[in-house]
Amino acid sequence: MEKLGIIGGMGPAATARLLTRVVELTAAACDQEHVDVTVLNRPSVPDRTAYLVGEEGAEPFVPALVDMAQALEAWGCTVLAMPCNTAHAGKDDVAARLTRARLLDMPRETAVFLQGLGCANVGVLATDGTLAAGVYQTACGEAGVRMTPPAPETQRAVMRVIYEGVKAGRAVPEQDAWSLLDALVDAGCDGVVLGCTELSVLPFPARCRGACVVDALDVLAWRCVQECGAPARDLRSRFA
Repeated sequence: MEKLGIIGGMGPAATARLLTRVVELTAAACDQEHVDVTVLNRPSVPDRTAYLVGEEGAEPFVPALVDMAQALEAWGCTVLAMPCNTAHAGKDDVAARLTRARLLDMPRETAVFLQGLGCANVGVLATDGTLAAGVYQTACGEAGVRMTPPAPETQRAVMRVIYEGVKAGRAVPEQDAWSLLDALVDAGCDGVVLGCTELSVLPFPARCRGACVVDALDVLAWRCVQECGAPARDLRSRFA
């Protein structure tokens, strides 16, 4: 099997969640059938959204990602995963600096997964930075899936859940989270992407009023297992 490297810390809870899901989505009968994983957890990476939306004084984040990716490659990792959707605005710059390892594209893999589920109109819950950079607009367009962004008031609620809730270490009321799904289903979406890995730590259902609710971090974990050559459980069965 190949070795997995995780470019982590964005945020720490999401990084821990990815490692957990990699283990859970591996159909292993013993320790030796699991993937070797090296986690580089660096919460000091500058805020991705602040930089992408042009906040005054915001620092570029891509150099830190390149540094981590090259370190993981030097340590023998050949498959790299970055559990931060917003950071994928810089994925091409990171991938271009690698010589042997390959970087999995979480938004692209998620869009392809949704297309495979038969979703045609996908709503994305993500940071302002992810939306401003067109990360999911591009991924969904390439997969032949329509992407519907949240209405402005819904997007403000998404940012509150992410920054004032999960990142701040505060409990998020279930109704606050579920109302985000309802807003997108009301807009005609037959699929919803949890497009910020901070949302991955919240207990979202697999479906909301018939619409598939797909966690991008789950898709990334599933693809990590497959790419490394370990036996993988079928993530698609969650939506059967």
